[in-house]
Amino acid sequence: MYRAENLTAERVASNSGKFPWRGTLPGPTRGWAHEAAQLERWWDEGRILCKKDGTPRLDGLKVFLDESKGKPLQSLWLDIDRIANVSAERLGYPTQKPVALLERIVSASSTPDALVLDPFCGCGTTVHAAQKLGRQWIGIDITPLAVNLIARRLKGAFPGINFDIRGIPRDMDGARELALRDKHLFQLWAVNLVDAQPYRDGKKGADGGIDGLIYFKPDGKVTKAAIVSVKGGSHVGVGQIRDLRGTIERLKEPMGVFVTLTPPTTQMEKEASAAGLYDTGHQRVPRIQILAIEQLLAGSKPRIPFGHTVSYKRAEREAETDGQEELGL
Repeated sequence: MYRAENLTAERVASNSGKFPWRGTLPGPTRGWAHEAAQLERWWDEGRILCKKDGTPRLDGLKVFLDESKGKPLQSLWLDIDRIANVSAERLGYPTQKPVALLERIVSASSTPDALVLDPFCGCGTTVHAAQKLGRQWIGIDITPLAVNLIARRLKGAFPGINFDIRGIPRDMDGARELALRDKHLFQLWAVNLVDAQPYRDGKKGADGGIDGLIYFKPDGKVTKAAIVSVKGGSHVGVGQIRDLRGTIERLKEPMGVFVTLTPPTTQMEKEASAAGLYDTGHQRVPRIQILAIEQLLAGSKPRIPFGHTVSYKRAEREAETDGQEELGL
């Protein structure tokens, strides 16, 4: 495959390129853009297109596709599609960008020995691309939700990867400090501990007692939800369990999960037990489940019926590469 390129150019001097070649002379204001010796070499190689009379065309230089460097990338990129709703790449984060887009940006703006910094990294597409291209990287986000999502994403895409997470609670002291410092961030962090999706994507505002949702399909068809309520205060009581029970009944959902920084009281546990069991036909689990932060930090999870799907999907494993490839043109 080839395209025809002009062999002439506008004359910058009175005699510039102004000579006849194989019976053809450029127009009065133009001249050959190449020396006669170069034109002859191309002629011998069969790279000159001719007119019907056998003389060379002025626009007759064959430039083959596999020899062309292509066009430089412009600021408008239309060759990278958005992430479709059914794409395996989609993790469920509302502002997620395609990895291919960030790979191009990182490749174009850094070298393999560079350090890539994304101070608002969301679901981690930039650090994902940086890791894939062999860069060192630092990602920063204000919410524990985003940080935990990125950690899960990187471990799924790059098994065996090592990185440090800073600023996210790893023990009870850190959990208490976060609860005192920022109630909303504590709720988002706790919601992530039970593999739930933040209610309304974690936006602040009246939530009606709902901090998160754990989706599942007990029959493999109809989606149900366990409603998550998080309390980071030092005082919890049986009334909050009754409130959660009222919420799931009002919304006609089968289950509720109560997450508390402070260990639950005996009365709270009795109230939760009184809510009974949710029977899916093949499994029975408590309708109201109470989990303390200390239990979650130790690895406990709520008992969700078969068919539980975590809110943010696991990233597909990346194929190993030998480093940065050439930029797409």
